[in-house]
Amino acid sequence: MKKKRYKVMPLICLIMFICFIGFGIISLVYSFVPYGEIFVMPLGSIVFGLISILVGVNDLYSLLCCRKKVDGVYCGYNTYYGGNGISTQAPVFEYTYNGTYYREQTTQNISHKRLNKGMTQGKMYSIYIDPKHPAVFVLTKRIRIGTIVAIILGLFLFTGGIDFFLPMLSGR
Repeated sequence: MKKKRYKVMPLICLIMFICFIGFGIISLVYSFVPYGEIFVMPLGSIVFGLISILVGVNDLYSLLCCRKKVDGVYCGYNTYYGGNGISTQAPVFEYTYNGTYYREQTTQNISHKRLNKGMTQGKMYSIYIDPKHPAVFVLTKRIRIGTIVAIILGLFLFTGGIDFFLPMLSGR
């Protein structure tokens, strides 16, 4: 029986939980605390910073866990649309590991240009899977600049939010 993706990727669940709880707390503080609107910016910075840090750590975690090299057949990609016509693609691969067949999409998003330039549907490529959770894989074992930027941005937002929030609590 195949495990659900959220059960083998608990860090993603933690990120969603922190997002939900964090924005819930911000809403409650804004609505019910006298002059609560002054807390929105520092609390928002803390929550956004924590989410950015965890997204970057999740990417690094995937790179560390996905260490078993296997061959997989590229089957195409799933497209996810954002705002302003921006889209990202998640390549889908078929592969077999320990006698079990998998057809999964990667945890890494790739630009449409790179997919069309460097990958051919039906062709075999090397991918790296997590031996404990073979449904999770990455295409490349490189740390992307976006991961580093997410962690650094998250650290700035988080520490800036803490820096604004602590003096408010002490009444200075």
